[in-house]
Amino acid sequence: MELTPLRYFVTVAKELHFRKAAAKLNITQAPLSAAIRKLEDELSCKLFTRTSRVVELTEAGKLFLSEAEAILNRADQAQKRLADFLVGETEQLSIGYNEPAIHSFLPEILSLVRCKDAAIRMQLRELETSEQCEMLKKGTLDIGFLRPFCMDLSGLTTQLIYRDSYILAIPAGHELSGKEKISKEDLAGEEVILFARDVNPAIYDQLALSLTVDGFPAPRFRQDARNKSSMLAMVQAGFGIALIPESCCNGTMENIVLRELSGQLPPVDIMAAWSNDNENAALKRFIQFLPESSTI
Repeated sequence: MELTPLRYFVTVAKELHFRKAAAKLNITQAPLSAAIRKLEDELSCKLFTRTSRVVELTEAGKLFLSEAEAILNRADQAQKRLADFLVGETEQLSIGYNEPAIHSFLPEILSLVRCKDAAIRMQLRELETSEQCEMLKKGTLDIGFLRPFCMDLSGLTTQLIYRDSYILAIPAGHELSGKEKISKEDLAGEEVILFARDVNPAIYDQLALSLTVDGFPAPRFRQDARNKSSMLAMVQAGFGIALIPESCCNGTMENIVLRELSGQLPPVDIMAAWSNDNENAALKRFIQFLPESSTI
């Protein structure tokens, strides 16, 4: 299967309009329509339903779209790596990370790689776990450091790197700041700052459920912040009590008191993840610098 028909198909699938897709591809509509028909014949199925006014993807077309995009992304990545090779830059490694990783173990790993294998050119990107998983599977990210709670990890190798725990960040002067250890019952009816739910719905829902105690008023959950730094800033401003991974609370923070929370919560497990199909030699060397732990 050639790549050009796949690019044509993806463009039409995005535009859902043959004339607009042809203009975007800088070709006329006739060869575009012919290429799509030939592709449908090759696949023995219809990818689009077409009327005089509407173009829509069939169910088969929707499935094929994700596969076609993955193939094109892999092809683009291969072309980029070949170009890097031709100019002598064969050691590039794209690394995704989340906030707890960069506040705990990751700087030490990156520093070690820079000292021991300076040929690896590391490109770093702060990304949510869902973004990392998608990019790892598409081949646009070599390795990610993420918290894959309830995520689809098919096609990926994961290695547990770091296990963190939660801690409460409480405004100084709050009535709970004088207690050495806080119970979940103590949080009943309190303003509790969590990250925005769309960042990771599964973890958010599990945390909200874990903090709600039968027979007590539920905490009033706030979702104003998308990262831990913003959550801590909200605590300093007196908006409420934040539940934060302990690694994100390093150093002295003005007007904030840190306290342990009794009771079980979902673990804060940070894992390294990479695609089983990734053949990047720099990735294979980088993995050797990861701390020894379980691989699943």
